[in-house]
Amino acid sequence: MANALKPIRRVVTGNDAEGKSGVLWDSAAPNANAGPIRPGTGMTDVWVYQECPSVITGDKDYGNLPFSFEPPEDGGHLRIVQSPGNVPGYDPAKDPTAVPLHEPRQRPGGTWDKGGANGFSSPVHKSETLDYGIVLEGERVLLLDDGEYIMNPGDVVVQIGNWHGWCNPRIGSLMAFVMMGAKYED
Repeated sequence: MANALKPIRRVVTGNDAEGKSGVLWDSAAPNANAGPIRPGTGMTDVWVYQECPSVITGDKDYGNLPFSFEPPEDGGHLRIVQSPGNVPGYDPAKDPTAVPLHEPRQRPGGTWDKGGANGFSSPVHKSETLDYGIVLEGERVLLLDDGEYIMNPGDVVVQIGNWHGWCNPRIGSLMAFVMMGAKYED
């Protein structure tokens, strides 16, 4: 997968003042963020909702808000994540952007991070969210404390606030994530 983000077509429908349904926006999703966490990756927010139940009237474009890795605390977002595959001859030891594993640190916004990132691997992280991840194209490897899980098109992961990382050791991938604000129980 190339470093340029694949445009994600977004068709948003709604109702006009007379209650007639129609298309509000039909274009590439405007909130595309190349490399917000790792170089070569990209995240496109398709829609963000601030609370649940979500307001479904009006003409505000909730897919064109400032980027935040975390979803709203009482809401969520639909995000498309694009990740390149490992390139032949890549050596993480020579990658100036690689971050070794370290003690957990909280990022601004609330996500916990313990490093482990390189050119084809996300940092090991967790957030106070409930996430549904669906592989659309390619292959992605889910990294957990108990092992690695290969995810292929059509596979779905449900993440419940756990430590995890992602890597693309062979080929790139395109995934859809619905991330929703959640709470850890004491």
